[in-house]
Amino acid sequence: MLRAAGGRVELGDRRPEDPPLPDELQAALREWAAFAVAAGRSGMPDERDLVRRRGRQLAARVAGLRGRPVAYLDPMSGVVEEVAAGSAPRRAGSRRSLAVEPAGPTPWATGLPIAAFFAVLVAIGDVQLSSAFAEAFGLLWVPANLLVGLGLAPSLYLLRAVPFWRWPAIGTGVGLAVAWLVLIVSMLG
Repeated sequence: MLRAAGGRVELGDRRPEDPPLPDELQAALREWAAFAVAAGRSGMPDERDLVRRRGRQLAARVAGLRGRPVAYLDPMSGVVEEVAAGSAPRRAGSRRSLAVEPAGPTPWATGLPIAAFFAVLVAIGDVQLSSAFAEAFGLLWVPANLLVGLGLAPSLYLLRAVPFWRWPAIGTGVGLAVAWLVLIVSMLG
């Protein structure tokens, strides 16, 4: 049985064939027990809920190492639950903290103007800065502008999947491409 008692963790029903717990898991269990004592004193509902969830997670890890279910004594309610390896049971009605919202339709009507704004802003800014850099340092604007584009590329690539931020990312990418075309044409002409 996994329970927090007086700031310590008690692991009952240990068998001789059970492997020893890794140091990091032992440290996590000690930290959880200390937090359970503090949360029990404060009485804050969020802290109590956190102690319950973390205790179930740790019980699931212990069960995974032992290869069998572990009895978990909830220090906040005194309820004993059996936790199987690899799963932390959830109580009915508990809220999910990392719920992913389903994707809705793509907002083209508002997204394209945002992308266009960023494209114009970035294109004008890049052309002006590169032109000033070219006047001062000659063709050194080319590697400097390449560094800017290559430095922004990973962030723009990652932002393409984030619902709102995809529009500024698309606009920035288009703006950089347009700026390069304008700068090359101005250099040739």
